[in-house]
Amino acid sequence: MPTRVSGKEAKQWATEHLWGNCSSLYTPFSGQDGDDIDFEALRAVVRHCLVDLDQDGIWLTGGIAEFWSLTTDELKEVVRVAVEEARSVKPAALVQVMSSTDTAKQCVDLTLHAQELGVDICYILTPYFECSGKPGVLEYLRYVADRTDMPLGFFNSHSTGLVLTPSECVELYREIPALCGLKNGLLDAQHSLAVHALAPEMVLWEADDEAGIRLGIPHPGALGSALYLYEKPGLPLFSKWRALLVAGDFERAEKFAAETGLADMKAASRRYQSHPARPGVFTHWGAGFKFGASLLGMPVGDYPHSRPPQTAFPDELKSPIIEAYAASGFIKS
Repeated sequence: MPTRVSGKEAKQWATEHLWGNCSSLYTPFSGQDGDDIDFEALRAVVRHCLVDLDQDGIWLTGGIAEFWSLTTDELKEVVRVAVEEARSVKPAALVQVMSSTDTAKQCVDLTLHAQELGVDICYILTPYFECSGKPGVLEYLRYVADRTDMPLGFFNSHSTGLVLTPSECVELYREIPALCGLKNGLLDAQHSLAVHALAPEMVLWEADDEAGIRLGIPHPGALGSALYLYEKPGLPLFSKWRALLVAGDFERAEKFAAETGLADMKAASRRYQSHPARPGVFTHWGAGFKFGASLLGMPVGDYPHSRPPQTAFPDELKSPIIEAYAASGFIKS
C-alpha cells in the first residue's frame, strides 16, 4: 500500500488530515527478560484504541513504546503488525510512526519501510547522541527527507537533552518541504505560542494540551498521548474533557475533570514521566504506562516491565495510581 501523499504535498495534507485523538502505544513484551514481543497483545491494543475506544488514530514506536530498546527488525515488525491490524479494523485511521534512531541511515530505512506500508506520517525526534545543535538536526532531517517521499513531522523533546528554540523549529519547517508538523513535547505552552506566532500555518500541538488551548493555540488533536489511560468503552473522559477545552468552556472542563476523577488520574500518571533515579528529567517509563493500562484490563504481555536501560516500575509508586483509578470508578477499589 503506497503512502497517501508525497513529501512535496505534505504541508497542504497536514492542514487537512493531521488531526484527532490518537494514542501512543506501548510495546507488549514476553519471554525471559522481555526478549520477545507479544504481537497478539499488540493487535489487541490496536483494536482496543481504534474500535473499543473509537479513537482517530495511533502513534507507533515512540518513547512510550521504548523504541530505543527495539532492534531494527523488531521496529519494522511492530509497525507492520500494527498497521495491518489498524487498516483491517479502521482503514481511515491516522497511522503515525516515530522512525527516529541514533543513525540517519537507519532512520531512512525505517521511514521507507513505513512509507511502503502506507503509514500517513513519520516523526523524527531530535537526534539524541552527538547532535551539533540546530545545524545537526537540519542535516539529519535533510538526509532523511532526500531519501524518502512522505510527510515528516518533527518531535522537539527535552527527553533527548537537546531542545530547539521556537525560531529554530520554524526554520526547520521552512527549509524541509516534507516537514509538515511539530510535536512540541516540552510541557511549555509559551514555547509553542512563540512557534505559532512565527508560523501560524504550521500544524502544531503541545504535550500540555490544556495550557496551549487556553493560550489560543489551534490544537488539531492529541496526536500522540496515552489516551487509553483515561478512557473506557462508553466512557471517553479524555475526549469529552478535551472537547470542552477546544470549545473554550474552560470552567466546565475543569469541573468535569474534577468530578469524574480525570484530574486525579492524570496527576497520578505523571509518575510514568519521572524516574526517581533521575529527578527533574522527563522519562517515557514504558513499564509505568503498561501498569496503568493493565489496571484497565488491557493486555501488556507476560513480561510487563521495561527492557534495559529502563528499570521495573516499583511497587511503592503503584498505590497512588490504583487509588486514583478506584476513586474515579474506573476500577474497583
